[in-house]
Amino acid sequence: MRKFIYVVCFFLFHSYALAQPDIVQGPFKLDNDSSVYIKKEIDIDYPLALYFESNGKKNKVESYEVDGSDPHVETMFFADIDNQKNVIVLISWKQRHPAEKVNGTSYQVYAYTFYSKSLSINPYVRKDQNLNGLDGEFDGEELHFKYKNEEEIKKYINKKYNN
Repeated sequence: MRKFIYVVCFFLFHSYALAQPDIVQGPFKLDNDSSVYIKKEIDIDYPLALYFESNGKKNKVESYEVDGSDPHVETMFFADIDNQKNVIVLISWKQRHPAEKVNGTSYQVYAYTFYSKSLSINPYVRKDQNLNGLDGEFDGEELHFKYKNEEEIKKYINKKYNN
């Protein structure tokens, strides 16, 4: 009987553990009813996704794709852009391709505007070519991406978008 109880408990524990979402960042509260988080997905081409949850409903806002390697969340924080709260996410990908003399990391800054109980992609940040770049050796050239942390990203956003 003891063995039976052990087996049942083992399977119940593992079923519960497997049912839990694999959250990488968050959840972070946007207001009393809304939050945002990034979690692992089962899609091998898009292994990370940003979710917005409000009043018990969750919506996938965006997925982050594999690009040389799996995407990695460097940082996630809030910043005001044009007097609206934005969720800022910095994603990186390791890049290693010896034949092309590539050894470094690529970066992309994403911004999502929180407005009227919804979260949407900020099109201005999305199109801003200064907020994506490479750091390391690429085709024999040494490149340095400046916006690799919250402090540098906030300085840039304040200078460009909040004047």
